[in-house]
Amino acid sequence: MRGIVISLRAASALLAGLALLAEGTALGQAPLPIFDTHIHYSKAAWESFPPQAVLEVWRKAGIERAVVSSSPDDGTVMLYEAAPERVVPFLRPYRDDVNSGNWHQDPNLIAYLTGRLARGIYKGIGEFHAFDADIFARPQVRQMVALAAERGLYLYIHSGAEPVRRLLALDGRAKVFWAHAGMGEPPDVVGGLLDRYPALITETSFRASDIGAGGRLNPAWRTVLLKHKERILIGADTYITSRWADYGDIIGEHRRWLSQLPPDAAEAIAWRNAVRLFGSGGLKALEKK
Repeated sequence: MRGIVISLRAASALLAGLALLAEGTALGQAPLPIFDTHIHYSKAAWESFPPQAVLEVWRKAGIERAVVSSSPDDGTVMLYEAAPERVVPFLRPYRDDVNSGNWHQDPNLIAYLTGRLARGIYKGIGEFHAFDADIFARPQVRQMVALAAERGLYLYIHSGAEPVRRLLALDGRAKVFWAHAGMGEPPDVVGGLLDRYPALITETSFRASDIGAGGRLNPAWRTVLLKHKERILIGADTYITSRWADYGDIIGEHRRWLSQLPPDAAEAIAWRNAVRLFGSGGLKALEKK
């Protein structure tokens, strides 16, 4: 039964995406380009989706550019080397036995980060998980925050609201990118943090079902999206291999709620904000006026 439900959900999302594409074509408008700011290209996906296969998945979904972090970081480097104009590398601290639950205890954290950062290609550190705000009391985590601040790198945090508050209080120079718009946080909490911290940015991976529940844009989310349209971005989150297979459907869900926003807001969230923050890579589709 669960498989049937998932199949029906995927079919519904696909039909919605096709309908939006057809509507855009009927109006003589190309579908919005998307700059996906939450991609992982981790080891489990490499065999099934080699770099050229990933680029084809992106092409079919209308993805022009992406922020990529991986476990291990070699996946990000592979994609970057295959298409540097399409990939904005972020450095994830996870590798081998270092993972989402213990990375903040890693005694080699700073040595690992500084060694990889020497490549000179990274725009941020993360995505990293903060299940408890107390991790920011650890010396190596504080050093990581200072390192990012000194180099102008984003800190890409997966957490609820409290760890974000703690991180922002730790160093006023920190550039914080909040994954999943807090994942489970309600729109008033997300909007409240965006109100309080003018430099905070966030993205919508795993939130499409909240933002566009039942196919209609949720009014509370609409308020947040419009008020903070310059600081919200799109993300898919390919944290497991199956999400590469479902990628078109995931992006289709985002396109569905984007289509219910005013065009300027939809464009800002879909790609313009990310281009302003991370550049266009010289891609013509992302250099529209």
